Amino acid sequence: MKKIIFIAATMLLCVTSFVLSSCDNDDPQPAVSKPSVALSEVGEENCKEAIAGKDLHLEGELQAEGLIARIDISIASADGKTTILKQSYTEGKYIGVKNTTFHEHLDIPADAADGAYKVTFVVTDKLGQSTTFTSDLTIKALDKTAPAITFKEVGEDNSHKGVIGKKMHLEAQIEAPHKIAKIEVEFHNTAADYEHVFTYTDEKYLGQTSVLFHEHPMIPADAPEGEYHIHFTVTDANGNSTTEEAEGVIITKAQEG
Repeated sequence: MKKIIFIAATMLLCVTSFVLSSCDNDDPQPAVSKPSVALSEVGEENCKEAIAGKDLHLEGELQAEGLIARIDISIASADGKTTILKQSYTEGKYIGVKNTTFHEHLDIPADAADGAYKVTFVVTDKLGQSTTFTSDLTIKALDKTAPAITFKEVGEDNSHKGVIGKKMHLEAQIEAPHKIAKIEVEFHNTAADYEHVFTYTDEKYLGQTSVLFHEHPMIPADAPEGEYHIHFTVTDANGNSTTEEAEGVIITKAQEG
């Protein structure tokens, strides 16, 4: 009798263990969120415009708990019939990370027709989950009479370096057939969400069609350390504007002593 009871108890224990084990295996695994995409700038200052034959500025924050596996970007006509650009990133600084600031300039084909387009930006993580961000984009033909800007020096000896609380050397050649109306120089630190704009309407530039811009803007005392990009914008008397960007500008604190 005792033997029968022992066998029954053993069988009950086995069944209970199996059920508990099965329940454990059925417990849902912690969910990994899909990637998130927040492009804050499509075009300079998020203007959502690009010029055929020029580049398109894209910038924003990407997050992927499951780690970024690839980024795919396409630009197609609004009706979806014509794709003018495809760009993929499967290696490099954006891949294999959870959080990153995406900042690139994509070349718009010179033969792209004027009109309405759609930018599609897809982030896929290593689990195969993807998130798509879309934005409207207007492409315009290149105006050969719009201002042209050529950087000569950014920082002393073109070092791309500046110091907080000190002046920074900046030099660029400007060609503006319709005469210069305004010059704006913006220092932008994406990581710190900081920007500062210098505006120049000096007589030595105003109304000129060809001039060498040579200034020493003072880096503000409240500017955070880090990597900046400089947006240099020239607007002419007809309202046409051109923006060129200097990237990888490092701003640091002054050395003590």
